[in-house]
Amino acid sequence: MSFVNMSVGDAILQVRDLHKIFPVEGGRRLVAVDGVDLDVAAGETLALVGESGSGKSTVARCIVRLIEPSGGEVTIDGTAIVPLPTKRLAGIYRRIQMVFQDPNASLNPRMNVRQVLDEPLRLHLALSGAERAGRVRELVEMVGLTPAHLERYPHELSGGQRQRVGIARAIAVSPDIVILDEPTSSLDVSVRGQILGLLLDLQQRLGLAYLFISHDLQVVQHVADRVAVMYLGSIVETGPVADVFRDPRHPYTRALLSAAPVAQWGVKRTRVRLAGEIASAIDPPDACRLVGRCPMAQPSCSAGKPSLIDLGQAHAVACPVVVDRPT
Repeated sequence: MSFVNMSVGDAILQVRDLHKIFPVEGGRRLVAVDGVDLDVAAGETLALVGESGSGKSTVARCIVRLIEPSGGEVTIDGTAIVPLPTKRLAGIYRRIQMVFQDPNASLNPRMNVRQVLDEPLRLHLALSGAERAGRVRELVEMVGLTPAHLERYPHELSGGQRQRVGIARAIAVSPDIVILDEPTSSLDVSVRGQILGLLLDLQQRLGLAYLFISHDLQVVQHVADRVAVMYLGSIVETGPVADVFRDPRHPYTRALLSAAPVAQWGVKRTRVRLAGEIASAIDPPDACRLVGRCPMAQPSCSAGKPSLIDLGQAHAVACPVVVDRPT
């Protein structure tokens, strides 16, 4: 494994050589995450993008130990999460929290909003009942709700209100970093902008770092500082958002960006299409995962899985072929 340090400032979250392998019938293996390296610096937003099935959400769940990684290391400000015995994780969870894609599924239907927000305070902070009650009222106001919402249950809230509760729960214990797993994809278009604005406001007010998982490239371009592009469990390109969107180097990144809608009327984008079938994640060969679809493929692409290569200016790509070719 070769890692290129792409972080800006001191990294709050460090992920090294993260793997997740699921056993499948017949003794075979489904490689969902294959050697992922990530850094997220204090106060920045790193976007993790890729098509459905690329492994983005699996990476997030491995980081917070909702599912157990098969290998690798995850640290929060130098303190290990992976590997670390489960019974010793309670204190770590104050440092990292998660907002889920479906707010309805992530909230306990038997708890009202007050109980949902009080629970992490009871578990992680040594506060009196009066102090917890004050913090709960503060949280609902921070996310744009009112004290009247505290007695309501999830089914009595709109989708946007439920996601606001999920965000309030995530920031309740003052974490350093929040993982946002498609936080707006299940919401109405009219509500998405409000939630994104709330997230940006909270980041500035609280100094939060975000790992922002999304397939919406327009949103990523708006909210993220850096971006990491995933394909079939691996990072294929990473760098500052402006650089990667202006000059994508990996063939998959080029195809992904060319498929995104253009917001400006009358502006057309040349579509880059990858022919052939997507490779299987079951028992994958030791080769570039895009080799069967890539128009630039060379015989050497089948000789081993490429590592990220530093292009300078915090931009890296896992493709020796494009590095060797002039831009």
